[in-house]
Amino acid sequence: STPPLEALRLIVSHAATIDSERPGERRELMVNDVRRAYFYAKQQRNVFIELPAEDEEATSGEVGQLMLCLYGTRDAAREWQRTLSTHLLEIGFVAGRGHPSVFSHPTRGIRLLVHGDDYFSAGHKEELDWLEAELLKKYELQSQRVGNGEGQDDELKILNRIVRRTVAGYEVEADPRHVELVILQTNQEKARPLVMPAIDGKEEDDNDEEDLPLDPERARAYRGTVARINYLAADRPDVQFSTKESCRDMSNPTEGSWRRLERICRHLLGKPRLIWRFDLQHETTVIDGFSDANWAGCRRTRKSTSGGALLIGTHLIKTYAKTQATIAKSSAESELYGIVRTTCEGLGLITLMEDLGAEGTVRLHMDATAAQGVIDRRGISKIRHLDVTVLWIQEQLAREMAPISKVLGTENGADLMTKNVGADLIAKHCARLSLEFREGRATKAAGL
Repeated sequence: STPPLEALRLIVSHAATIDSERPGERRELMVNDVRRAYFYAKQQRNVFIELPAEDEEATSGEVGQLMLCLYGTRDAAREWQRTLSTHLLEIGFVAGRGHPSVFSHPTRGIRLLVHGDDYFSAGHKEELDWLEAELLKKYELQSQRVGNGEGQDDELKILNRIVRRTVAGYEVEADPRHVELVILQTNQEKARPLVMPAIDGKEEDDNDEEDLPLDPERARAYRGTVARINYLAADRPDVQFSTKESCRDMSNPTEGSWRRLERICRHLLGKPRLIWRFDLQHETTVIDGFSDANWAGCRRTRKSTSGGALLIGTHLIKTYAKTQATIAKSSAESELYGIVRTTCEGLGLITLMEDLGAEGTVRLHMDATAAQGVIDRRGISKIRHLDVTVLWIQEQLAREMAPISKVLGTENGADLMTKNVGADLIAKHCARLSLEFREGRATKAAGL
């Protein structure tokens, strides 16, 4: 199984959280890369392979039976998961129920995720020393550590992301090479940088010329570039909405699709680096979920977009931009669909926190008074086509699992993920979400 990206951010958040019992000591972060991981997993069923020509002892007609898992076989990933989980359970870790690749140690306070052959953990120095020693008893490792700065690197790389120790806490940054590659793929190296990835209005309306489909070669280039930006967008909330819109054109890209893609790349050219700041903070279990929706924002289908941001204290854990499947009849309805999505994301994050040995509660924020009124009342009233959605969110509210409060639209960071906003609003929302644009090139951990 693959842990979600927010598990990585929760572990960084844990490292940037002050331990009330040891307030003067910072937690550290550690990455352990297991060398040739699949060869540690025993083959559980009979699998035979042709012997290579280099095997001098092989005779004609003989085959070999695998005793350990071989890279490329169907069993390898599953048996490696079984092997690593068994080992971690033996040394006192507890596996997550909803996410089998995240673990917590109830007595040592270590939080850990395993992605493939990479272990990423947070804890105090002596506890991580113990974990590294236990892993070395079992596997051959390459390890990196950041946290106290005493003989350690200032940065490490995990899941192609840079994690950096600072005086204020920690930082997470996407691999800058993705930005460089998409700029090269669209030939925008010498273009004029733009402060916004897209704009609303007449310029975005397709005319006859923009309706022309791309030729097969450019269509392939479009899909490949958008796929890379879509991967990058998980770490770039400033382009999540515009990237989501470009992904909707992947089946039949047009000249207008290509022009909008170039605009995203020119925005990345001017702002190639966006830093997620995880400043030191005291422990909190409250997840603040900010929800917003852009009613009928798509000019072609009149579908709305749901956007959201989930924070623990000042630590941003997740953002998203999703096209709503149902065409909303009013702005209140679209906002209602948006808050339902945020509620689901918040409850899912609670499950992930519990899998990491923490507790959590969700608190929702929205700027739509009409939608909040629908949620606060009991029953479906006159909007019967919303019965399932409304009754579900009303139940959560009645059980006090997801209390909702009003926030000013200008203070709602989720607005960034629902529409194309101006440069000033991009900067304002990013600052509110503890995101920071930075000049210059990334440092050594990026391999640049």
